[in-house]
Amino acid sequence: MMKKLNLFAASLIVIAMTIPQAGAAQDGGAAVETIKPTIPSREDYPDAGQAFGMVWHNDSEDNIPLLSFMVPETDNRLWTMRCERLDDDSVRIAHMIIATPREMVAEDHFGFTVRVDDAASIGVLGRMLPTQIEGEDLVMPQFYLPNNHALFPALARGNRAFVNLNGNKFSVHLKGSGDALVTFLRACR
Repeated sequence: MMKKLNLFAASLIVIAMTIPQAGAAQDGGAAVETIKPTIPSREDYPDAGQAFGMVWHNDSEDNIPLLSFMVPETDNRLWTMRCERLDDDSVRIAHMIIATPREMVAEDHFGFTVRVDDAASIGVLGRMLPTQIEGEDLVMPQFYLPNNHALFPALARGNRAFVNLNGNKFSVHLKGSGDALVTFLRACR
């Protein structure tokens, strides 16, 4: 009987200790300490461009400004950004990831997150939309952002972007992205 009472008393003490903490946090009393997540590793997010020598390249001299993460002097691209002027004269940036995730088909919606260095992830929703590459009709992951979205300064200032496209993880270096992005965004006004 004494063991049951001790167990009951210990349970009440544990419950009593947790109730004030929860109440204080809800009332704005004691601050809850948060743990800053660690930077994802390249083991979990393999480098998608290093083996091919990919760089950030701004091609804003044409009528439609274009920024690509690509192999220089080829049409081998991984990520493209293109300006689109809408009927209301606003500008949005169309993003396309040149990839074909096996589990995704035309019109599928997906979550896309980009985490630059150790900052918080930036999430957007995208869709698998049709495109034509080298005369072939394909379906690629695409999403749209306003030209003042928080992703752009993060990419311009960072060292590495960790990308999670519906569970497909990769990373890209951001060396040279700052100048290329600034020039591209100026052309997208």
